[in-house]
Amino acid sequence: MKLSNILVVYTVPRSREELSALKAVKTALKENKINYRLAVREKLSKKLFSNKDLVIAVGGDGTFLIASQYISDKTLVFGVNSDPKCKEGFFMTAKKNDFKVKLRNIINNNYKIRKLHRIEAYIGNKKIPEPALNEFYVASEKPYHTARYYLTVRNKRERQKSSGILISTASGSYAWIKSAGGKKLPLQSDKFEYLIREPYYGRTAPKCDLVKGILNKNEKLGIEFELGNGIIIADSIGKEYKFKSKQKVTIRLSNKPIHSVSFNSKA
Repeated sequence: MKLSNILVVYTVPRSREELSALKAVKTALKENKINYRLAVREKLSKKLFSNKDLVIAVGGDGTFLIASQYISDKTLVFGVNSDPKCKEGFFMTAKKNDFKVKLRNIINNNYKIRKLHRIEAYIGNKKIPEPALNEFYVASEKPYHTARYYLTVRNKRERQKSSGILISTASGSYAWIKSAGGKKLPLQSDKFEYLIREPYYGRTAPKCDLVKGILNKNEKLGIEFELGNGIIIADSIGKEYKFKSKQKVTIRLSNKPIHSVSFNSKA
């Protein structure tokens, strides 16, 4: 693969290990005479990602997730875990000690593309700019308040009270929703799932049937608050989008997956 224009998105190093990892990435790129630009994760823009051969995310999964929100085409993303002892690195396929070798593998076309599906959300007819690679979280504007809403799945509409709703992709099924009691999906599956967090059952709220489930790629999920304002956020990072009661939130599979660099176990 010809690499002539790379964007390196990084987390500001907070330790010697993280600083060393970023230095290893820059050194390897310079040794291979590859033109690159550095961009700290807090100051990204769509323009930075234009016409790039490869985006390298150096940090943890949060850095990978933030970078992915600016990609709407087939630009490859390569994750480098800057501190494996402290960072989960689910999306990261390299670390400082093997980055140089794996960069050469990319140059020599010795890599695989892992297609990771995303979901997208709408408030009314307006699309939220950021797709979610992990999940969308929908809750009351004040998360410690009970959310009161109608959930619609497969033409069934149900009134519910809870602390919020998680709607997750296949890759997200290994993260937050897994901890909340969801089901792990095959990583490259085009299905997505939902889970109601802490559903409330009582005199004014009967037991719900739509507590969790898995949806196919052509299906969608609808949420409409009965009263009060709600918020929706992608991947627990970035901007919270507010919506009012009676406004419908719709979530469905995006047709723009992320193309992540992957390797054989020997790579």
